[in-house]
Amino acid sequence: MPFFLRGKRPEFNKHKKTFKGGRRTNEPLAKKGKFTRDLDEEITSEEDEQHLKGKPINEEVEAEAEETAQEKKVRLARQYLEELEAQKSQDEDDEVSKDKAIGTQLREDLLEASGRLRKNVARTYLEPQQEDIRIYKSKHQKLSITCVCVTSDERYIFSGSKDCAIVKYTLDGKRIGNIPGGRKGTENVHVGHTSHIYSVAVSSDGKFLASGDKEGYIHIWNADTLEHLKKFKKHRGAVSGLAFRRATHTLFSSSHDRMVMVWNLDAMAFVENLGGHQDAITGIDAFMREACVTSGGRDQSVIVYVISEDKQLRFSGHQDSIEGIKLVNDKTFITFGQDGGLALWTTFKKRHHCIVKAAHGYQSNGLPNWLTAAAALVNTDFLASGSMDGFVRFWKVDTEHHRKLQPLFTIAVPGVINSLAFTASGSHLVAGVGQEHKLGRWYRETPAKNSIVVIPLKKKEVKKV
Repeated sequence: MPFFLRGKRPEFNKHKKTFKGGRRTNEPLAKKGKFTRDLDEEITSEEDEQHLKGKPINEEVEAEAEETAQEKKVRLARQYLEELEAQKSQDEDDEVSKDKAIGTQLREDLLEASGRLRKNVARTYLEPQQEDIRIYKSKHQKLSITCVCVTSDERYIFSGSKDCAIVKYTLDGKRIGNIPGGRKGTENVHVGHTSHIYSVAVSSDGKFLASGDKEGYIHIWNADTLEHLKKFKKHRGAVSGLAFRRATHTLFSSSHDRMVMVWNLDAMAFVENLGGHQDAITGIDAFMREACVTSGGRDQSVIVYVISEDKQLRFSGHQDSIEGIKLVNDKTFITFGQDGGLALWTTFKKRHHCIVKAAHGYQSNGLPNWLTAAAALVNTDFLASGSMDGFVRFWKVDTEHHRKLQPLFTIAVPGVINSLAFTASGSHLVAGVGQEHKLGRWYRETPAKNSIVVIPLKKKEVKKV
């Protein structure tokens, strides 16, 4: 019978077993009531779903998808050219900034060489806080610290003491080396000092360290390794001061034998003697010029030795012995002494321009406190002074008209301030403190500590417009 005339399909067809892909199954291809995906149904992408939910499609991605290979090359080339142009503009700006910095530095170097550089920074400093002070001590220096110096890169501090020892610290207080002292009478066998060290100085390039003692010996050391290089013995009295001429290895030494001596450390040789003082020289300083300046102690005079012109400039004005001298710049200097006075001088006038009497107050007996140390931040208007009254005082110098020294602030440092030194940037002041004065034992401050005191100096924040 033809199939189109049949009423019902045979019963056996309902449960006919079928094979699909090698897998036997008795189940029909689709069950009633369950959803089956139409093979022709379109599968939506993530972007389509976002579009259906109302989210915008990234037009830039579509544009990139639609652009041809040639258009992509053009776009990337343009982008590369824009980056090159931006880099060129940045390089030009950096070059202009570099030229300005070089020009500023050259002008400063020229002014510095002529002695006319002036930086007014004193008013930018904040008053130091007592809790910021750092104290460094060493078992090699149990007696009074007599002298300190700081390297120009501000990495190291060197200190000398009555123990005849030299200790090297980092600025943050780590002790990294020492040169032990020897007993008196062992000068021929001991490498180092055998009497009180009165002065230390380090060359501006940090290569040489010089130290002088009570017996007139000058020792030269490698500042980096502390290796002994040379010993000089030409002074007949205590070496009261040492100073390097900046950017050279020319060393000046002053002594209680009333002489100034010049040394060439490249050749490790003596150069010449400079006379003129009538009493023991108590201090010396030098800077850029081929000259040095000295204080003459009880002869109450100051002498500027202009070595290149073979002449001397003599100044006087103190009422008592001058304890020391420091250069503010090549034309300006300060002196301090036993009369308690802090005086400001220039090489244009034979007497001081101004003097602060009893700069550190008075003792209980009515006499002014003896000024024992001072330091100037070279080519600025900022200086510090120390005494036996337990304070370090800071001052502003009138470098324009030289009419006054204006007090700024004080900070307590118990003991005798035997030496002061600024770091090159003016970020710290280093003080050598002792229970006794470096030259004698007639005065003793028992509660004080024989130590290095580092005073951090902070500046006011500049408001940017």
